[in-house]
Amino acid sequence: MRNFIFSIPTTAYFGKGQIKVLGQTIKAEGGSKVLLTYGGGSIKQNGIYDTILEQLNTAGLAYVELSGIQPNPRIESVEQGIKLYRDNNCDFILAVGGGSTLDACKAIAAGVMYAGPVNDLFVDASGLSSRIIAAAPLATILTMAGTGSELDMGAVITVGEDHKKKVLLHPLVNPRFSILDPEYTYTVPEHHTMAGVADILCHLMEQYFTPDVAAKVQDRMNEGVMKVVLEEAPKLLANPQDYDARANIMWASSMALAGFQFLLGKPGFAFPLHGMGHELSSQYDMTHGVTLALLTPAWMRYTMQAAPQHLPVFARFARNVMEIREEDDAKAAEAGIKALEAFYATIKMPLNLREAGVKQEDLDGMAAKAVENGKLGCLALLGKDEALQIMRMAF
Repeated sequence: MRNFIFSIPTTAYFGKGQIKVLGQTIKAEGGSKVLLTYGGGSIKQNGIYDTILEQLNTAGLAYVELSGIQPNPRIESVEQGIKLYRDNNCDFILAVGGGSTLDACKAIAAGVMYAGPVNDLFVDASGLSSRIIAAAPLATILTMAGTGSELDMGAVITVGEDHKKKVLLHPLVNPRFSILDPEYTYTVPEHHTMAGVADILCHLMEQYFTPDVAAKVQDRMNEGVMKVVLEEAPKLLANPQDYDARANIMWASSMALAGFQFLLGKPGFAFPLHGMGHELSSQYDMTHGVTLALLTPAWMRYTMQAAPQHLPVFARFARNVMEIREEDDAKAAEAGIKALEAFYATIKMPLNLREAGVKQEDLDGMAAKAVENGKLGCLALLGKDEALQIMRMAF
């Protein structure tokens, strides 16, 4: 196992009614004037917004609002937030929503402390956003589980006319604290709930399918979280207000990327499914988790063909996670993929790219864009030709 440093500087307030700590905890973190950010306004319909304002007012905190942060958040929203923060002399950021709002606010937090354009702050050859030297304090209130942004140091922002997804990654943008109340996810539409489930599962799988088999603690923990996701997601289809199912899915989302714990002791690499999935989101404004569900089975089958020496890890996934009882590794791995496809069908993900509305003539361009910053993956490195082959398999 390789050397690593493990740190999760974010405090998680998990459970019913944890919003009660909001005002005083912001003050304890040094906040006095808050940039309050959210998306399309659903928090005003379900009562979360009023509860937040009550907390801020009771604590004597001033605030200004940035609303309308869209899914697949654009850099224009980030730039708007930076301007609002500076013009109003804010000293704290509160992100309320799902991963899109949280990601935008991480970029705002870094951008307000940087003299140049926020475009400078995306990851570079070092693998981090090395120009980030400071960030404004940030807290989050999660209203949709999936991205894990509430407990990690990453953000994905859409930039430019070609809707390129760019990554911001730095420990300084970890939230100071995150409020995780499963009841706040009760009103998330079924499609987005299940897309979040697919996102969680992909975060776990991309950290699991690696060539380093020495990190046994990480992999066994990962298997347990994956099994919880598989067990709890169908319960939400039956009852969207199943508190315990919501709670387990929300915590699985947070744990999936918390300090990138399931990659500890393993080689770092560019996540292949996220790299390709971002291009589907860019081209078609497709929900992120849906793109991952569409690509995962094809990527698994391609990798087993291109790098058969890694077949055992896929067989292990099949047996330990999908509960396949087959002694032959190749047969077990294929049965595991079929079981995963059946799960995606259960949570109502599209069966293939064609069904999702993707045009075959767009595949070549998306494959090229997916690898324009370098090859993806680690079991089998993916360049443009390999990414295109996987997309064709998924079509």
